[in-house]
Amino acid sequence: MDFFRRYIMFIQLLFLNWIGKIGVIVASTAFISFFILEGLTLIGIFRSTYTGIVTYFLIPMIFIAGLILLPFAWRKQKKDTGTTLQHVFLAKFEVGGVGEHNFWEKVVPVVGILTIVNVLFIVAAGSSAMHYMDESEFCGTACHTIMGPEWQVYSVSPHSKVPCVDCHIGEGVQALAKAKINGAWQAVAAMFDLYNKPIGTPIHNLRPAKETCGKCHWPEKHYGSKLVKIERYRDDENNTKQYTTLNLKVDAVNGVGSGIHWHISENNEVRYSSVDDMREDMIWVEVMQPNGTYKRYTNQHLADSTSEDSEPRVMDCVDCHNRATHIYEQPDAALDRAMARGDIDTDTPYIKREAMAAITTSYDDKDSALTAIGDRLTSFYEQEYPDKDFLSLPTSIEAVKAIYDRNIHPAMKIDWGTYPNHLGHRVEFGCFSCHNFMQHEQSDGCFRCHNRHLVDEAGEGISDECTLCHSILALGEENPLQYLLDQEFRSFEEHKNTYFREEYLKNF
Repeated sequence: MDFFRRYIMFIQLLFLNWIGKIGVIVASTAFISFFILEGLTLIGIFRSTYTGIVTYFLIPMIFIAGLILLPFAWRKQKKDTGTTLQHVFLAKFEVGGVGEHNFWEKVVPVVGILTIVNVLFIVAAGSSAMHYMDESEFCGTACHTIMGPEWQVYSVSPHSKVPCVDCHIGEGVQALAKAKINGAWQAVAAMFDLYNKPIGTPIHNLRPAKETCGKCHWPEKHYGSKLVKIERYRDDENNTKQYTTLNLKVDAVNGVGSGIHWHISENNEVRYSSVDDMREDMIWVEVMQPNGTYKRYTNQHLADSTSEDSEPRVMDCVDCHNRATHIYEQPDAALDRAMARGDIDTDTPYIKREAMAAITTSYDDKDSALTAIGDRLTSFYEQEYPDKDFLSLPTSIEAVKAIYDRNIHPAMKIDWGTYPNHLGHRVEFGCFSCHNFMQHEQSDGCFRCHNRHLVDEAGEGISDECTLCHSILALGEENPLQYLLDQEFRSFEEHKNTYFREEYLKNF
């Protein structure tokens, strides 16, 4: 009871003037509010980015501001009355003489306990803030305009369950400190509109792939082949379905060999230099030889490039899987996937063509775009098919609008092809130049290196053979089974003719 009485006396002492009253009220209110909001968040009543910002950032700052006011209150008291806090305390509450021993005996325990409580509170709030800032939701929604597009595509990506900090920050105090300093600059950039639109790529300060991708993926894991079936749709009235079937060679072969993941084998180190360090136009590529030396392939078109101003980069996972998480789709591929899933009804005539035209049109902003897409598709079918009632059309239109909404962000100047995906390749090269099922892919992908412009001293180029990475079982076929049977039949006929010809020569 004596301690409680002294505690009340000390709190009353803080109310000596208006500065002290404000400080106590502000600090106490912030202290209580923190635990109330924290409790409501834990039980799920409040769960939003803005609630977290208020709870873990604003309230602790208000609490500290309230504490800072108290020394100013005591200073004002001394200036106005000429007495110290010790004399005011002893005189006001008549706890004995003005002896120094009596003062510290009664005040120090109270001040000590309050100090411990304050420190624990600040540490707890700071720890909660650090934990909150590590959540993916905070990363994606705190700065909605800037990170909104990245959050939207991340949320539907194969790595949507992997926290952002696992790739963007890393482990250890140094990585944490570096991230928070960088985060402070990002906050300033967001506040004063100093950020790039769109956000520039590639991000050169990402952690090494071995520390991120390598936790779940490793060279020994990639072996054998993987059968991939791709469904595409023509833009004719029937939305004719086409099939492409590839047998992907996903091996990571050590030494000489082929396979998609050949590049990441320790014995097959590949390094390169690119124009402006953008990892798209290769100035030269070097491949480690068995004796530890490097064989260089130089781009004949860029041999005299003056853009080589960075250290050579050793190829790793993100050189091909550059959009492994923040995946922006291409319009035709996105529509094909939605049609294959049944989100867009393929029985609706010309739906592929009209949807493609609707989402690739330029609009002023997203709201007007989504409205215009819906109006355009609705109007087309009302005019061209007035006697037909397409019951699934509203659902299809919503799916088309969702594709646009996920991939196009005018506020950040993100359009189709702004962020090319290097996984695979576009079709203007090799055998794909005769086919039209991937015509909107925007990246050279594999052909950034596998092209005939990069040659060694003998003039020999890096192979661009299709069979290095996959076997093509069907390519844009409407009836892939019949295609395979025809292929088998032709192979049989060739084999049969060869057999009879050899037998004939033996007997001749």
